[in-house]
Amino acid sequence: MLQTHYDVVIIGGGPAGLATAIGIASELLTSNTKAKILLIDQRSKDHQRIGENVPSDISVLLQRLGVESEFSKGGHEPCPDFASVWGGKELLYNYAIVNPYGHSWRLNRHSFDLTLVNKAKALGVEIVWETRFIEASKRQQDGHITYELFLQTDSQETSSVEAGFVVDATGSKASFAKGLNVKKTLDDKLIAIVHFAQLEQPHKGKQVRIDASCSSWCYHTLMPHQKVMSMLITDPSERKALEKDNYHAFKAHLTKPLWVGDKAQEIEVSNESYHTYMINSGLLEQVEGENWIAVGDAASSFDPIAAQGIYKGIKHGIFAAEVVLAKLKGTAPQMNYGDMIKQDYRQYLRNRAHIYQLEQRWPDSEFWQKRSK
Repeated sequence: MLQTHYDVVIIGGGPAGLATAIGIASELLTSNTKAKILLIDQRSKDHQRIGENVPSDISVLLQRLGVESEFSKGGHEPCPDFASVWGGKELLYNYAIVNPYGHSWRLNRHSFDLTLVNKAKALGVEIVWETRFIEASKRQQDGHITYELFLQTDSQETSSVEAGFVVDATGSKASFAKGLNVKKTLDDKLIAIVHFAQLEQPHKGKQVRIDASCSSWCYHTLMPHQKVMSMLITDPSERKALEKDNYHAFKAHLTKPLWVGDKAQEIEVSNESYHTYMINSGLLEQVEGENWIAVGDAASSFDPIAAQGIYKGIKHGIFAAEVVLAKLKGTAPQMNYGDMIKQDYRQYLRNRAHIYQLEQRWPDSEFWQKRSK
């Protein structure tokens, strides 16, 4: 049973939303300050989220959240290097030895999410799953601004709660900010078609394989517990053709690139599932306002070529928590959150353009032309 009022309501239970909740709740607990925090998510607790690799320096962020020890017990596996065929036929390696933080990690994603969920709950955060945010109504009384949030469960039951502060962690749609007429500037639109499966025979390969074709690029990796994931990134116009006949064209497309294709063909799998995700590169025109803030993909969404999704979400959550805490305490935040988001996004655009510019094998391809500018 939801309460009628919360000091903070976080909409979205991904890494960004959970990191924000943990950051707020842990500081309030340390300062012996009481506040009611609610986190809602429209998905189920066991929903399969995309994102299975994190960079080595994720350890710094996890330490700040106080979950580094739990992460080490989560069944995650080291990823020693990335192997790619990009910009030519030569196979290139990016070894972990050149990174001062060591290797990146292949996540047991369910365990990773559960680590964040359990930490938030242990700090007193109320978490409600399968509850969708519908809309918000802004209220102002005696100089204080609150929001009435209208919610709906999977069973179509509706309710509302009053929030003193709202964190928009709704992903790239930025549903709360959109309801306030805050627009998101999009720089690109892509789709990711993802194939998850269980390996029939044990496989020792730990490389992340990346390869390109004339109208797409793809990614193949082994995950913990002998699971495998393959992903194809391409234009949204290709979606219907690739999904047709039980993803027949997607399967065929995945075998074309030599480096990823040979691996996709040589393994035997079971328990296959396919998912399609919209991927937009974009920046919210305003990432914070009167008693609200956006985090993760709601604030800025990246192309998966950046391999920064989970890291970015947690980083946003940690810094957004400082902004929320300052508001709750009636003090000024020590950082300009909006400037940080904009600066990171500009750097991302530069890096993204550079990576796409490296691939020159198909100069007449519209896919590569419009992403190398």
